[in-house]
Amino acid sequence: MQHETFWTLLKDPAHWQFEVFLIFLFDVLIGLLLWPTIRKFILHHKSDDERIAELEKRVDELTK
Repeated sequence: MQHETFWTLLKDPAHWQFEVFLIFLFDVLIGLLLWPTIRKFILHHKSDDERIAELEKRVDELTK
């Protein structure tokens, strides 16, 4: 059995193809699957911030 070291993996094209495949799999595919949920979460919190800002304006107007 051949021992793998950092240098042997660095020079091995098959290892780099596998690394690119894993990057594609985890970063692209999983990212595309999770993006709608993440986007919904971001938009929800953005609308909450806008509502809080509007309520703070109303409170400031009423206290003046």
